[in-house]
Amino acid sequence: MSLIEQRNRFLSFAFAAADILIETDLNGLTCYAAGATATLGEPSIDTGGVDFSQRLDRTSRPIVTALMRSLKPGRRVGPVRIAVGGREAQLSAWLLGDDGKIRWAMSFSALNAPAEVDPQAFSRTAQGAIATARESGVPMSMSVLQIDGIEDISRLIGAKRADMLRQAITAECANTVGTGGIAKQVDTARIALIHPATADLKTLCTSIEELLQDNTLKNTRVRVDSIPDAPELEPEIAIQAFLHAVNMAADSANVLDVQSLQKVAAEMMEDTRKRMNEIRATIAGRVIEPHAQAIVELATGKVAHYELLLRLPGGQPVSESVGFAESTGLIYEIDMAMVEIAANFLRDDFDRPALAVNLSGRSLENPTWGKKFLQMLADLRIDRRRLHFELTETATVKNVKAANTVIQKIRERGHRVCLDDFGAGAAGFQYLRDFPADIVKIDGSYVRHQQLSERDTAILQGMVSVCQALKLDTVAEMIQTEQRAKHMQALGVTYGQGYYFGKPLPLKMLSDPRRIPSRAA
Repeated sequence: MSLIEQRNRFLSFAFAAADILIETDLNGLTCYAAGATATLGEPSIDTGGVDFSQRLDRTSRPIVTALMRSLKPGRRVGPVRIAVGGREAQLSAWLLGDDGKIRWAMSFSALNAPAEVDPQAFSRTAQGAIATARESGVPMSMSVLQIDGIEDISRLIGAKRADMLRQAITAECANTVGTGGIAKQVDTARIALIHPATADLKTLCTSIEELLQDNTLKNTRVRVDSIPDAPELEPEIAIQAFLHAVNMAADSANVLDVQSLQKVAAEMMEDTRKRMNEIRATIAGRVIEPHAQAIVELATGKVAHYELLLRLPGGQPVSESVGFAESTGLIYEIDMAMVEIAANFLRDDFDRPALAVNLSGRSLENPTWGKKFLQMLADLRIDRRRLHFELTETATVKNVKAANTVIQKIRERGHRVCLDDFGAGAAGFQYLRDFPADIVKIDGSYVRHQQLSERDTAILQGMVSVCQALKLDTVAEMIQTEQRAKHMQALGVTYGQGYYFGKPLPLKMLSDPRRIPSRAA
């Protein structure tokens, strides 16, 4: 073995931090393996000539091919998920470039650890890719790769094969967009691509179609819809507008279709840019007019605390804007601004009523936002029992561990935490198991109907009973009548919220308790 080979092997072991190190030639034929090689059934050291990809499960072999195509001297690719004998693993590869060998590192243990993924990582990386390309004069495009007919892929070919196929498709996308591009899985059927305008998307579609055929998925169709980068927009605006357009595409047949793609996308990006700038300026300038709505103890009719609500100038609700903020990432700025407003309100007068501030699940699972938020809490000089937090959109949280870290620290600092919209959509009993809390707010859809059926009442009673068993207080929202308030109290609900107790008031009115109406259940 030459000195160069010895050096490169030593460096590879240093880089690997894995269960197995494998060397292949540039054609993928194995020439060396060390570590837990029995798992692969590798031949003895320094023998071989066997195609490395054949040691992997069939659905993982295209990933090796895609990685080999993307390798360049001095570059590492991966990790990607593969399977060996039905066992999941992570695979990385690198090419040092001076001895004609590819090094592969395989780990079987890494996947057992929870994924610590920054939800904003794609956006930041994509912005960097766009900015770098513009500086270099490389035209970029933004595309959506759509695969029709794979919505039930797990049922058709099994969960494990489906997962490996998705990994292979992702690997093909990564290979096509190159080192200057980015690929992001949006959902089962769509991948967002940021790539040089010259990327060979036609070949990408062909490669994916072959993968689908190999997995007996014949009734599928692959297409890519693209829009050019808009250099007149800031990279942040361009990427966030694009991602918002991608999210909206799922709900509109007219968005991102081939015929009108560029026109529609350009209009959407311009509209997105204007709306983002308007909201950002509104939040940064603190020209919003926060309101507050009473949350009342049903047994006594006394106000327990108020929910702080975001209102645009003139008191206009921002339900649509909040959804937009969730989609574009502006929610991080909104959540931070509302916490600051509540903290300033409570800091000015220790006799002011308690407030509950809404925090999005998107914010909670973002490590960067969470660190900044927790630092803000640590610096507060207020009675922490008077600042509560309501967690919204928690059912959409992907990184439960990251969100729980923030929630637990909120509670450790003496703040009460309320889980909002319990029972809505996917926010079922898993919701209670995943997130520690003190209060649960029952979704208004179970409360607002004047005449509750026996079924509705039974479901409500079940929710309340579970919360009582967990020693959690409950809030029933959208209480519009005295009858409904009394009914909720009879079911054991702790607090009520709704127009019966009062409409949202400008926050400044809470400075004078004499101006605040109260109504007992």
